Amino acid sequence: MWRRCLILAILVASILGLGVSAMPAAAQNGVVWNGDYYNNVTLTAPSAFKRQDAAVAFDWGNGSPGSGVNADNFSIRWGSDPTFQAGTYRFYALADDKVKITVDFSYTPLVDTFSQSKVGQVVSGDLTLTAGQHHVQVDYAELSGNAYVYVTWANLATNPTGPNFPVAGGSAPSLPPLSSGPWTAQYFGNAGLSGSPTLIQSEATPSHDWGSGAPVASLPADNFSARWTSVQTANAGAYQVSVRADDGVRVVIDGITYINEWHTATASTYTANVSLSAGQHSFMIEYFEAAGVAFLDYKFLPLGVSVQPTVPPVVTGAVMTVTKAFKLNVRDAPSARTGNIVAKINRNESYPIVGRNANTTWWQINVNGIVGWVNASYVTAVNAQGVPVSTGGTTAPTAIPPSNCGTAPTPRLVAGKTARVTPGLPNNIRSVASTSGVLLGQIPTSGIFTVLGGPQCSEGFYWWQVNYNGIVGWTPEGSNGQYFVEPIVGNG
Repeated sequence: MWRRCLILAILVASILGLGVSAMPAAAQNGVVWNGDYYNNVTLTAPSAFKRQDAAVAFDWGNGSPGSGVNADNFSIRWGSDPTFQAGTYRFYALADDKVKITVDFSYTPLVDTFSQSKVGQVVSGDLTLTAGQHHVQVDYAELSGNAYVYVTWANLATNPTGPNFPVAGGSAPSLPPLSSGPWTAQYFGNAGLSGSPTLIQSEATPSHDWGSGAPVASLPADNFSARWTSVQTANAGAYQVSVRADDGVRVVIDGITYINEWHTATASTYTANVSLSAGQHSFMIEYFEAAGVAFLDYKFLPLGVSVQPTVPPVVTGAVMTVTKAFKLNVRDAPSARTGNIVAKINRNESYPIVGRNANTTWWQINVNGIVGWVNASYVTAVNAQGVPVSTGGTTAPTAIPPSNCGTAPTPRLVAGKTARVTPGLPNNIRSVASTSGVLLGQIPTSGIFTVLGGPQCSEGFYWWQVNYNGIVGWTPEGSNGQYFVEPIVGNG
């Protein structure tokens, strides 16, 4: 009998418009959103109507979100208090036109496209949350044309691959797959990444906000540094890397330095566009803290336009730096007379070398995805002894190992395959193909790793770029006719 009375009470309350608590929805992380819908773009009261929504996931096309609201020039504010497990979360949004995500009434939105339009682009922000309830607010404004908005989040420890937003409005792009393995984090008790790291651990993301404190008790609150390395898998396309840091930060992807802001700073944001081929790519983020508050906010998102990168990735380990010119032309052929200018680079800028002409008077380099030639007399090259000869054009050559590399045995490893360390001592993994490179870690006896690129001849060793449990760096193949590592037969 009591069940019938309860059902009847709910029906009466619904008819009379009385408040009835909604059950948590299974979609959108199982939360219920309280929405205020406004007939203006400024979220100015009074609202046209209020309602509860099971998810912030709408595509209204050219229509209106509800009675009393125009099809254009409207805005909405949703609020909810979902329960989170402790962890670092990535909040995602996709909208036409503007969207903003704020957590726990912060003065600084985690995601904000009100000031910079990013229609049809997936935007995100990372935040570390304690266990329990947190208030999430989403603001949305529609100006004209199509109207859609999608918001969700994911715990980076369990779901780092991002959302699968639909193609909204018939034109908005979904997020290309970008899967990230764990990051290997190294923390140093100095601001210069020097010496042995105080702490090495696996982390879900390089993004942190330490405030005025230290990352761990064994590190100082000021004058420390950190390095994160990871291998991520992406679709071919155009991406944007964005870092906001206090103080210095560097971003290196596939050996190319896209952001190099190694200086004191206060909440400065730096961005760079990156073109990637389909497959695995190595990422390295370096950071230092001088004094005061310490934080790093890292984002890597698709630009929304899928493009084939200009050049396939080629890893030679060689790098050149402009040292004898204030501004240097990059040409599409190794000739100042016949080569057309495709880019200009500045003094003290460094880029990877991917090829050379027959007499090594010109270097072929990769400038953020643009491949071209620079006159060798204006630059200083390092680790360039194994660079292959290129015939020109904008396609980078395949790296070919030198025919003679001291006492090193003939290379047997293959990029894209797996290999293991032979019985005996562990193999060191270093930041560059040199015994003087920073020691990133070790591969134990019989440890299995993935070969990413190489080989490169240096100091009598053939070096290979490898990934071992998320640690990406260079390891030698052997010396004096003895192999330190061996390919795994039948691994495809």
